[in-house]
Formats: sequence, structure tokens, C-alpha cells
Amino acid sequence: MTDIDAAAAERILDGTSCNMIRRGGDGSLTMSADRWRLAERGPTSFRFAAEPPVPPDVVPLTIELADVERFGWDRLPKQQTRSQVRFYLRNGDVVTFSGALGDPPDA
Repeated sequence: MTDIDAAAAERILDGTSCNMIRRGGDGSLTMSADRWRLAERGPTSFRFAAEPPVPPDVVPLTIELADVERFGWDRLPKQQTRSQVRFYLRNGDVVTFSGALGDPPDA
């Protein structure tokens, strides 16, 4: 895994449709059935939205930068085009966006 900053995470995720996986600090694991995109990067948060068609109960996900301990990027050795950006949250949760993402600037 490569540590990245918020700006690199934004560049890597921008314009790419991703799967979203949430691993709770309690060991829980949830994979969204929807595809997600970075909808907005504000000065204090990232906001992700599910791609249409979206069921009415699926709301955008906002991750506050104050809640992020660190960001990470990785690609499994056998995968040539698919990589992950991970948001490691201070509460122990990890939110992963996986897709045909680019490399971080210094990879």
C-alpha cells in the first residue's frame, strides 16, 4: 500500500466509476451493490454519489476530512488495471473505492 494525500485521492478518483466496500472497525464488511463516483471535493470533505439508476433509499456519502486518519492506494500484484483508494477513518472504519483507477503521482 502507498500512502497518499487528499489531493492525490481526488485526482485518482475523479471521473471513475467504483465499487464501494466498507469495513467497520468492529469487523463488519459491506459491499455496495451500486457504482459510486466522486461527486464533489470540498475544502473539508469528499462527497460520493451512486450512479443512476439509484434506489430512492441510497443517499450520497460524505466523508469529512477531519474524520480521515490517512489515505492509501494499492493494486494487487495480479491486477493490471484495477486498484483501490482507501479512506482510513479515525473510528477504525475503512472505506474502499475500487475500480480502473490511475496510479498515484509518485508510483
